[in-house]
Amino acid sequence: MIRIALLGVLLLLAACSSAPVVDHPALRQQIIESALGQLGRPYRYGGRDPSGFDCSGLVQYAYSEAGLLAPRDTRSQREAGKRVAFDDAQPADLLFYRFEHGGGLHVGLYIGDGRMIHAPASGKKVSLVEVAAPVWKRRYLETIRLLR
Repeated sequence: MIRIALLGVLLLLAACSSAPVVDHPALRQQIIESALGQLGRPYRYGGRDPSGFDCSGLVQYAYSEAGLLAPRDTRSQREAGKRVAFDDAQPADLLFYRFEHGGGLHVGLYIGDGRMIHAPASGKKVSLVEVAAPVWKRRYLETIRLLR
């Protein structure tokens, strides 16, 4: 009950201010739970709701379900936050990757324990992956924290 009240106060303060949202473990958990609730949803280019997600749409959705505004596209999400070391990543931080054949950025939501949730590509579904896997390690760019 106290946790819910504290989260409500944090969200109210966030809504009344243009300053970054104050970081809190309960808020991070709410973002992660929202994203995990989308596991198995289809990838859809430009998608940002449970009918289908692209990578940045999943991030925006998870943050919005926690009452927070996040930019819509990967470039804006990358620019909106603060860079942190990968070893300092916390749940709800954003992990950015670059793929050569797509030319664009890819974003996943770090959930802790070396895993992220993401909307991978056309024909695939929202899924969990190990960030230590070679495919992710060699394409990693940076970790961005939207919460402060």
